[in-house]
Amino acid sequence: MSRFIRRIMGKDEEEEETAEEPAAPKTEAPAAVEAPAEVEAPAEDSSEAAAEAPSEGRGDTLPYHNTIQDRLIYLFGHEKTGAGLEGTDEFVLEFMAMGERFSISKAQLGEVQLKSGSATDHDAHVRIANELVPDLLSASTFSEFSSLFLNYYKKAEAGKFVKIEVRKPMTDLNRRGYARVPIMKLLVGAAR
Repeated sequence: MSRFIRRIMGKDEEEEETAEEPAAPKTEAPAAVEAPAEVEAPAEDSSEAAAEAPSEGRGDTLPYHNTIQDRLIYLFGHEKTGAGLEGTDEFVLEFMAMGERFSISKAQLGEVQLKSGSATDHDAHVRIANELVPDLLSASTFSEFSSLFLNYYKKAEAGKFVKIEVRKPMTDLNRRGYARVPIMKLLVGAAR
């Protein structure tokens, strides 16, 4: 025990000595006045770069959504997760989550639309367990959302699962753009 205490005390003493040493150069006024003026300009550049870097990271952060429908519509409309969506042909995905049946569709050269109720002639049916929906809504990034979605698709647990039924041939779906768009690749491509 005493050796352990000496180590802790020895480290604390070294930290105090290093803390006192930097304080001494600050008292030298002539050298300190000129040096910070030169240092401030690069510091502003680095602070601007640091401010830009988190904003790039924040762009990947998903905002809060109340429902899985809102989260999915956001992902389809996002510039990264829905990239390439404008080039796809029409599609219809039917979902079942939280006791509600809804579909997300897009007409050829149209906008993504959310419709409640069942869809006719849908490309795929995705069933998300009620207990998994809050986890998917609490995912802060698309990669976290993807890993949760794929994890429970591959390894279903009691009460937490994702089931995907592809109703049309996969080659046709890939030709229509499912393989190019990240969110569609996640939702339907996992069923391959």
